[in-house]
Amino acid sequence: MNELNPQIKTTLLKQWGKRISFDEVERKIYARDMGVMTSMVKPLVGSPVPGGIVQPISEAELTELVRFANAENIKLTPRGKATSGYGGVLPIKGGLVVEFNRLNKIIEINPAERWARIEAGVVWNELEYHLNQKGLTLALYPTSAPSSTVGGWLAQGGAGIGSFEFGYFIDNVLSARVVQPDGQVREFKGRELELISEANGITGLISQIVIRVKPLKPMHNAAIAFETPENMAAFIEGLYHRKVML
Repeated sequence: MNELNPQIKTTLLKQWGKRISFDEVERKIYARDMGVMTSMVKPLVGSPVPGGIVQPISEAELTELVRFANAENIKLTPRGKATSGYGGVLPIKGGLVVEFNRLNKIIEINPAERWARIEAGVVWNELEYHLNQKGLTLALYPTSAPSSTVGGWLAQGGAGIGSFEFGYFIDNVLSARVVQPDGQVREFKGRELELISEANGITGLISQIVIRVKPLKPMHNAAIAFETPENMAAFIEGLYHRKVML
């Protein structure tokens, strides 16, 4: 069941201690995300049970892990909170699941320039709380914000709450530090971010991200009913052309 070499296990245990697990039950838990694999797709995935689970606490440890994995030909699968439900965090070829829950530091919040630098494992709700303390708020966030991570959304890609005004998440990322497959750390900016967005960790493990944020202002909720789909479409089109901020 995707077991690692006993000698490699011994080496990893010496290095990672309690932050690595080869427990059979725990490995089976990490063989799924929040979704249920459909019967049509499941046979194509094979056995997604990892050989172990490791929890780095810094970019330096990520780098060390990638280099060790290269030397020993160990597959690495990054995992945030596994909320996407599409199987993107499942290790189809064994190896190690790299869990990011300990890479959760909010490094810096800059109210003047309206940006925040955070580690990839920071949960959106936690970031929102700290932003609010400085009079700021998220420009956009995923529907899974109560439990998903910043790095997970960049790796997955897409849009969310606030995207009508601010676009896709990648449009709001100023830069990202990534541990590349060769173990080198590189900072991605601008169009380069397309190499890591929607790649689910294939092109590297995201360690830090700098995102745009906005001033905290009171929000007002409103419900609008439409008699026909055409009326609703015309209303939304009107908001778009008038650049109404929602």
